[in-house]
Amino acid sequence: MARSFPWKAVAAGGAALAALGTAVLVGGSSKKKSATPQRIALIGDSYAVGLGPELSKLLPTFQYEGHVGVSTSGWLNHTPSYAAWLPGFRPTIVIVSLGVNDGNAPDPANYHALVQALHGIGARAVWVEPPAGVSAPAVRDAIASLGVQTVPATQAPLASDGLHPASYGPWAREVAQVVARA
Repeated sequence: MARSFPWKAVAAGGAALAALGTAVLVGGSSKKKSATPQRIALIGDSYAVGLGPELSKLLPTFQYEGHVGVSTSGWLNHTPSYAAWLPGFRPTIVIVSLGVNDGNAPDPANYHALVQALHGIGARAVWVEPPAGVSAPAVRDAIASLGVQTVPATQAPLASDGLHPASYGPWAREVAQVVARA
């Protein structure tokens, strides 16, 4: 007596598993889509002036403000006129590019005050280290003392001024990669 294989039962079981798999995949992707997108801001000095336009090409919900030559103290002393828009924008992450204009003796209290102010509006700070070709050991130490996520010093070639990158595009991509993991 020959037995037939229950192909109909296998087909029905396969269809049920396929439907379950589709439901899980669709459900998983809809959860990702319904998650609140990160709102990202950038504040800072001339580096922010250069990075801002490049980051705006890479980050969907993004605003920035930069002031050439400003230090951490200068930023704090111009608050609230600097970044008055920040609380209304409600960023989840604020990228900070400040420090080089603090010179050889930065005051870490200014760095900590900025981070506390950002936490006060519900944002996490991600601090951008100066480019690797820029000598700023005390600034790097002040940034390291914060205990916040940092964007490591870019290796991008510097312009003839020895301070600013020759091109901000590669640096912006590095910043965006760090922020994507934040």
